This record gives sequence, structure tokens and C-alpha cells, in this order.
Amino acid sequence: MKTLYRHITVELLAVLAVVFAILIFVGVGFRFTGYLQEAATGRFDASVLWSLIGLRLPEFVQLVLPFSLFLAIVVTLGRVHADQEYVVLVSGGASPLRLIGWIATLVVPCAVVVGLLSLLVTPHSSRAFVQLIADQAISSEIAAIVPGEFRNFSKGTRTIYAEKIDRESRTLGGLFFAETKNDKTTTVTAEQAQIHVGADPAERILVLMNGKRFEGTPGQRDYRVVGFDELSLRLDLDAPLRVALNIETRPTNELDINNVEDAQELHWRWSLPVMTLVSGLFAFAISRTRPRSGRFGQIVPGILIFVSYYVLLVLAQHAMAESEILAKLGLWHVHLLVAVTASYWTYRQSRPA
Repeated sequence: MKTLYRHITVELLAVLAVVFAILIFVGVGFRFTGYLQEAATGRFDASVLWSLIGLRLPEFVQLVLPFSLFLAIVVTLGRVHADQEYVVLVSGGASPLRLIGWIATLVVPCAVVVGLLSLLVTPHSSRAFVQLIADQAISSEIAAIVPGEFRNFSKGTRTIYAEKIDRESRTLGGLFFAETKNDKTTTVTAEQAQIHVGADPAERILVLMNGKRFEGTPGQRDYRVVGFDELSLRLDLDAPLRVALNIETRPTNELDINNVEDAQELHWRWSLPVMTLVSGLFAFAISRTRPRSGRFGQIVPGILIFVSYYVLLVLAQHAMAESEILAKLGLWHVHLLVAVTASYWTYRQSRPA
């Protein structure tokens, strides 16, 4: 039995590795092309392209791995059925339950990996991704400021001028800043200034050091001059950052199950490892091929089943916001339905053809 187990497992791992590599290559290649085009427009520096891909990789893997595993099981066991090896295995004492146990030695570790990614790694990497994009936005904004020239932004209501710029440290020297709001002009001068990301990465904060702030109209009684060591101003730029921190970037332990949006995200994160387990069972259930159909006979039905499973989860997640009962059920009723169907098909497969 150990030899048979090793034979099935090695082939399953080989097919899984090939399918996973192809899907990841296609997904990463498509995303890399998009980032390359954005780098060409100056949105961020080309040197961070691979960092951006690396931060998005956990999100790709947690979706691609369950699908790759599903296809690997269908293809591998499809060949076993097509070559009549399944009959030999059963005759030698390898019952369907034992075959499921063999497959589970690969499915369970994959589900654990997907769970770790979904619950822990992906939220952290998504947050780091947004912060890196925000950091690159600051670099491009500083690059747009030319020493010795005035730059207008916020639809012309704000003006900034810097005598010198150190782009490596992102420091502006000899800064002049003017803002007009409600017919009132505020002018600030500072020895140095830096642009930072706010609490929300879509916000940029101008931090000025060692300067003076002038408010009001010169000659009027409300005119004020205030000296400061450090002053922070929020910048409203013409091209705001297109990504921001959202619920997908929050750590799992901060999600509140009693909040509908948090519950939707929490159930989704748990659904990915559960989907890996259930889809693995379903792959075994539908792997029996018809005579002369070959090892790939169940590929198309298998893809349709997996996609339908995924779509049902997405629809159930959105439905949680529409019904209190569905919000309490979460996505477990979908997993239960698919698992029962897979068990039924597994029972049918155990019967003689």
C-alpha cells in the first residue's frame, strides 16, 4: 500500500506544481504588465515593481492554490480511472475511503496554508501594499516640485515653493506655503518641511519645522503672526490616492462578528481554507471518467463546479447584508450544501460502474 500511496501522491504533487506554476505565472504576469504601465506614467518608481508583486502574491496564492489542487486531483485520478488503475487499486484493498485519506494528506496541508494566508498574511501584506503605494505617491508629488518654482494645487487654492529639495530624504528647504480659504489667506514659511502619509494613506500631511504662520490681512486687527517649532497641515491634492485602507487590510483579530461588514469579511477569510477541503472532496467525487474519455474528461465539468462553488460563496457573502438570518448563517450553508453533494457523488463513485 505504501508503494501505491507514494505513486498516487507523487503524481498528484507533480500535476499540482505544474498547474499552480502556470496559473501563478499568468496572474502575476498580467498584474506585472499593469504595474509596468503605471510606472511608465510616473505613478511609482520602477524599482518597487517586484515589491508590489510580492505584496500581492499572498492574495493570488490563496485563490490559485485551491483551484490548482482541485484540477490536480481531477486530472490525476482521471488518469487512474482512464488507465483502469482504479480497478486494480480497489481489488488490492484500496477502498474509496482509503484513497480519500491519501488525498487528504495533501489537501489538509494546502488548506492550512490557505488559512494562514487568508487569516494572517494577506491582510498584513494588503496593508503594506497600500502603504507602499502611498509612499510612492509622495515620491511622485515631491518630484513634481521644482526648486525655485511655485506650484499650485487643490484647484489653485494652495501654492507651495521650495528653495531646495533633497529627494532622497524627501526634505524641502526654504519653504513657502500659501492657502486661500473663505477669502482668507494663510501664509507659512519654514526652514524645512516633509510630506508624510496620514492615518488614511489617501491623505498627505505637510510637516513644517522652525517657521512662522501668517493669518489674516496685513494692517487689519485680526492679523496674526505665530512662530512654531513644528506644524502639520493636511494637503488636498488634485490627484488623490486611488487606494486606501479598507476592511480587507484589517487584522482578523480586529474584526467584529457583530458588525455586518466585519462578519462578511471574517466569514470570507474562513471560507477559503474550508473551500479547499470541500473542493478537494468534490474533485475526488467527480474524477471518474467515462470509458475512452481520457484523463481530461472531467476537466470542463470540474471547472464549472469549482466556479459555481466560488460564485455561490460570493453571492452568499453579499446576501449577508440583506438578511439577518443569512448574516447569522454566514457562508456555512453553502459549504454544507457542496459537502453533502460531494459526499453523495463519492458514494456513487464507490459503486461499481
